[in-house]
Amino acid sequence: MVRHDPDVNPANWDDNNPVEALHERLTDRYADHPEAETILDRLEANLQTFWEAFSTVYGDDARSAEWAIRAVDAAVSGYESRDEELRALDRERAQQPDWFQQPDHVGYMAYVDLFAGDLDSVREKIPYLKELGVTYLHLMPLLEPRDGRSDGGYAVKDYRSVDSDLGTMGDLRTLAADLREEDILLSLDFVMNHTAREHEWAQAARAGEKRFEQFYLTFEDRTEPDQYEETVPEVFPDFAPGNFTYDEAMDRWVWTSFYDFQWDLDYANPDVFVQMLREMLFIANVGTDSLRLDAVPFLWKEMGTDCRNRPEAHEILRAYRALVRIAAPGVLFKAEAIVSPEETVKYLGTGGHEGEECEIAYGAPLMAHAWHALAREDARLLSQAMAKLPQTPESATWLNYVRCHDDIGWGLDNGDVQAALGRDPTAERRFCADFYAGDTTDSYAEGYRFQVDEATGEARTSGTMAALTGLQRAQIEGDGEDVDTAIRRGLLLHSVVYAMKGMPLLYSGIEIGQRNDFSYLADPLKADDNRWVHRPSFDWDAAEKRTEDDTVQQRLFDGIAALSDARKGLTPVHAQGDERVLEVGPAEVFAVERVYDDERMLAFANFSGEPQAVPLDGLADVWTRGGLVDILDDETVTFADRRLLVAPYGYRWVQPAPEFESGEPVSTPIAVDVETEWGTEVYLTGSLDALGNFDPDKAVPMAADEYPTWTAEIEVPEGTTFEFEWLKKRDGKVVEWSPDRYGATAGDGTVLSGLDRP
Repeated sequence: MVRHDPDVNPANWDDNNPVEALHERLTDRYADHPEAETILDRLEANLQTFWEAFSTVYGDDARSAEWAIRAVDAAVSGYESRDEELRALDRERAQQPDWFQQPDHVGYMAYVDLFAGDLDSVREKIPYLKELGVTYLHLMPLLEPRDGRSDGGYAVKDYRSVDSDLGTMGDLRTLAADLREEDILLSLDFVMNHTAREHEWAQAARAGEKRFEQFYLTFEDRTEPDQYEETVPEVFPDFAPGNFTYDEAMDRWVWTSFYDFQWDLDYANPDVFVQMLREMLFIANVGTDSLRLDAVPFLWKEMGTDCRNRPEAHEILRAYRALVRIAAPGVLFKAEAIVSPEETVKYLGTGGHEGEECEIAYGAPLMAHAWHALAREDARLLSQAMAKLPQTPESATWLNYVRCHDDIGWGLDNGDVQAALGRDPTAERRFCADFYAGDTTDSYAEGYRFQVDEATGEARTSGTMAALTGLQRAQIEGDGEDVDTAIRRGLLLHSVVYAMKGMPLLYSGIEIGQRNDFSYLADPLKADDNRWVHRPSFDWDAAEKRTEDDTVQQRLFDGIAALSDARKGLTPVHAQGDERVLEVGPAEVFAVERVYDDERMLAFANFSGEPQAVPLDGLADVWTRGGLVDILDDETVTFADRRLLVAPYGYRWVQPAPEFESGEPVSTPIAVDVETEWGTEVYLTGSLDALGNFDPDKAVPMAADEYPTWTAEIEVPEGTTFEFEWLKKRDGKVVEWSPDRYGATAGDGTVLSGLDRP
């Protein structure tokens, strides 16, 4: 519909009741619209929030009201352009506000070209994604970038065109429709903070067009830039130092937070706000379910600050969120804000603004602390950080991951490190960078330092999961035992990501153990950025091996797919559920309890290469009254010693068994290696009647037919895990006890050795 530009007469503008005045004008403006009922209902629901946020940034006078009306016009135009299938989806999602928080959701992120070649080929890979349990696909930047260096596609030249190497906008719409048909959500990047220098707005600014000169933050000399530089940190100090770039065409200094070819937009200009809304809604109407809002902490600049996470940035997001709910209420906002947890959670809406900003934010603290726990074989800092993690609003959730396209930033809080470990925080962060670069004596990792701080030695880390868990090294060296251990490390990390509050996100190739890729070194556009080492082309030949028993690909793929399958319908992992990090005893074990709708589960993760026994007696009664359902093995178990056993780099998810009776006894073989002198016999005792309940006089004799392996066979109720020790007797007297305990399960000949005694 054609609408005239708003003209709010200052004399008729009611400063005392601006929302009412704005509502009256908008009601008149859309009264004759064919879909006036829907538009006015959505205005009624969102206008107050929009105006509060918008006017905080742009003022509450008549001139601001004109811009506000232009913004609403843009939202209504977005609604008018939205096809009926997407509108129906909006209505459906409105009936179930927690639709994106369901336990079933599993994310997957990939570069189109690296994963499949082009958009049409991604459509062909949908069955593969479904096999892995994926319900949410984030395709990395695919809009038309500038030629040459483009920061991996984050230097957008045209928001309304697809990179021609990947396909067309029509191809993207077709893919979105196919994904929708398969119940897979589509997430696309919307780069908010900057455009490419080659974007038409920037080109117009360089050509001297006054309107577009005001779209960017530019300065006639270095006076103000130098003042800003005193407090604004550099993003890429190694290869993009400083925050400003001189542009000869404009004869001005341009704010460039990232690279010199990425020009920061000036959100203090309401014209920028409205035009970016139009671009945002265009992408939403392609069929996008989630917009990843890139670099949102950078949106607002203020002299004397670090120009990160300013209150105005949050108000801008609130205003956009309200407007998109008018045009496309079924579209989610995902904040790309890799900052402290206290700052990150604000992008989910806090302080009375719950539900008014983004629905999703990245759980970077979980990722970094889980890798720290693995390097140290100590989960105490992970537990400390997760226990302190701010609560997300009921309307929001985390997106949790083991690896992504970016580096690992070691954001370990000083106070947490000192409280949990009693160590120097700077040294601890330096240790992480050293360990994962393979520069400590006990490291198995083959990663790389990224952005080294020469003053402290701290650095971020690049590398694939396979490289960082030791899988890459073990495969190259041909060590089967180390391969097995590395696979268990990778699955352990994923078990934590899948168990925690939020949606798990897989990074393309992680499920088949892809290694570091050094082909980027031959590309001069990438060679100076070692993050490309963990951005390999997807190896579809290797992926075929996921169907071959005992291959690395099969073990990783099936292990991750099993976690995806276990989440389906698992009520306690609903994103609105409670999350309680527990102190369970062994420092090596991370434990979390999830509770939702009166259902609960416990997840345990052993970050060490030794088995661990977790005492259950200190937990709530519901966990000690009887048996437990092992969710991942789909069986009911009981622990005779009230200690849950977790294998080296192992994990368990359990729920209370509603009713439990001991199963029928099954024959259970036990074998241990014990060297003895002539005349010494070995006996078995343990936490069962059949083993004498640790009474040496009731211990069971073992046979030495395969000395030094001693064996025994006992009857154990099915589903029972028990602990035992061996002891040596000479002339009927005990002369030695085993230094540690062992663990075993009824009917299973696998023995866990090296358990501590309670």
